Amino acid sequence: MIKNHWYKPILFVAAIFCCIVVLQFIFSFGIKHNLNIKASYVSSHKINADVLILGPCEPLWMVAPNIITKKTKLSCYNLANSHSDFADNYLHLHLYLQNNKTPEYLLLFVTPESFDLNYNTFYSYRFSSFLNDTVIANTVKECDKGFYNLTKIPFMRYAYYSHQTFFNVLQGWKHYLTKKTLPYYADGFEPPAKIVWDNHYENLKKKYPKGYSFTFDSLREKYLYKTLLLCKEKHIKVIMYESPILRETTANQPNRADFIQQINFIAKNMDFPFISFQNLPMAEDKKQYLSPMVTTLQGSYQFSDTLAGYLNSFLKK
Repeated sequence: MIKNHWYKPILFVAAIFCCIVVLQFIFSFGIKHNLNIKASYVSSHKINADVLILGPCEPLWMVAPNIITKKTKLSCYNLANSHSDFADNYLHLHLYLQNNKTPEYLLLFVTPESFDLNYNTFYSYRFSSFLNDTVIANTVKECDKGFYNLTKIPFMRYAYYSHQTFFNVLQGWKHYLTKKTLPYYADGFEPPAKIVWDNHYENLKKKYPKGYSFTFDSLREKYLYKTLLLCKEKHIKVIMYESPILRETTANQPNRADFIQQINFIAKNMDFPFISFQNLPMAEDKKQYLSPMVTTLQGSYQFSDTLAGYLNSFLKK
């Protein structure tokens, strides 16, 4: 009897393996067709903007491309992603350039918080469907080695962060089956939520009564340089900028000026301008902010107009 059933364990293992392969296809297809995932959208659709906006939450919620376009007559797309670090930004720019014409200008958000590991992070799962790309694979390996090593196991590139990928897969299949052509936010700008000021800053003061000193991370600096060098290679004119931060919060950051000096050094070293908009009147008005670094929708429109004006003056030089 045992001899007659020797093949059953093999069939069982084969069935499990086939299911895993099918699951990997389902997840990969869904994510690549999810238009609300910027990595998927920019790598499969033509945008060909004259101006790109890149960075984490602040530009995502504070820079409206339609205002940039209205003032400069240049097409614009917001490539920023929430809570993203420089490595995340670098890979999104890499994917964009593979499928779109090279933009003339890049507005790159850089601030002291950008170099501190307590702010923003690298989201490996955003690139799970693009690991066949050598640049992406090497970056993921450097920034999240534990995850990268597991991606050699079938389906683990999706299962490891399944709480982040599952809904995106379902939404991607919905976009495909309904023949959706544009993401929910077509120009990449996400208007900030209509919420009132929270107590984030008050909690921060309680946690750090002597102030919060930023810590410099060399890997963050490395990927800022990689982003700038990629722009040099592609002849993209970069404007590094810092949007206005509620002024009362900066008093609790004793080494902020040192980090601004370091950003200025990097900008000068790469021959790109860096502009900090900390002297804007809106930086004094708490009603313009949802948090120390993110403005209300009205504040975002106001800052977008200021940034567009600066870009317009830059164009006339």
